[in-house]
Amino acid sequence: MSKRSLGSERIAWRVILPAFLATTAGILPGFLNAGLAVQIRADLGLSLSRLGALIGLFFAVSGLVSPVAGRWSERLGWATSLRISVSLSALSLLGIAWLGRDLPTLSVFLVIGGIGGALGQVSSNLAVARCVAGERLGFVFGLRHASVPAAAALAGAAVPGIALTVGWRWAFVGGALLAVIAGVAVPASEQRYSVNSPTPAGASPGRPATSMKLLVILSIAVGVGIAGVDGFTAFLVSYSVDIGFGETSAGLLLTVGSITGMTARLVFGWLIDFVHWRDLTTIAAMMAIGGAGVVVLNLGGTTGLLVGGMVVFAAGWGWSGLFTYAVVRANPGAPASASGVTQVGKYFGAATGPPLFGFIAENASFHVAYWFTTSVLVLAAFLILYVRNQRVNE
Repeated sequence: MSKRSLGSERIAWRVILPAFLATTAGILPGFLNAGLAVQIRADLGLSLSRLGALIGLFFAVSGLVSPVAGRWSERLGWATSLRISVSLSALSLLGIAWLGRDLPTLSVFLVIGGIGGALGQVSSNLAVARCVAGERLGFVFGLRHASVPAAAALAGAAVPGIALTVGWRWAFVGGALLAVIAGVAVPASEQRYSVNSPTPAGASPGRPATSMKLLVILSIAVGVGIAGVDGFTAFLVSYSVDIGFGETSAGLLLTVGSITGMTARLVFGWLIDFVHWRDLTTIAAMMAIGGAGVVVLNLGGTTGLLVGGMVVFAAGWGWSGLFTYAVVRANPGAPASASGVTQVGKYFGAATGPPLFGFIAENASFHVAYWFTTSVLVLAAFLILYVRNQRVNE
């Protein structure tokens, strides 16, 4: 397809922007707890492992409800689902800001946030699948997944901009405001913006075309990969402070890295609309390169942190949009249901990655924890290649 014809394909920004804001708000309860780890731990007296467990709880709940959330989203419609999602996210963020004084209270509001985040992810996927012309899906899913590192960037910027000035709780209030804005911006009518049929030719309504076996393996693969990069991201600020960075510099490093991840997701999503890549092969390669970036970080001191860290953000974290693109394109009749299954692994990876990383760092060292990150990224790459080969043989 020519560049001109590709550019003529319509993108329903009136739908996409609030959907992406909802996704960003939905992930903020977990990412703000990670980005503001130093300040929250000092205020509430939490250990690294307990803070990691709290972050893990948020993602574990999201993983548990994700398949159900996918089916709900397809029954209720993406607009209603987005509104419910941002309402739960706002409640979670405000609850942490106003009432989060101890471990049990934080846990309750992170459970609420986990439900809202899961529903926001699948309903956003559904909105893209229904309202974006097919030849722009790669770019839009790259943009859609840029909302996750955007949340990390906001969390990093919140350290010098909010936490060290007016206090960490106001960062959660700002996140709740973002959720409210997203809810207000969701269009009232779905039909006005739909360009793709809910049941494309050759697709079974409400039933993924990819076999459940391969969806489960993909779920495991994405979970293993996310376990590595989310553990890396959750404790990047803490590690940076540990080796001599100031709190402000460490927060800004997370922000710059997150922007690098956002840019990578946009660029790779844009490119895949122009070239006929085997998207699963590309995903596996990016995971492996991300693992190599962790090796550089682990062995190179301050310079390794700066160089290797950016490689991890760009490659090791940049494949997420391509992954959702591959799942949705392969399952046009049930994009939310299929992505709901694969996101179980994503959330459980996010749930187990930070606690494991925190446990290893606390009981061994940060360097040992980073070898763990390298190994799981390489394992994830092999699992993705296995699914690619199985697809070829089907």
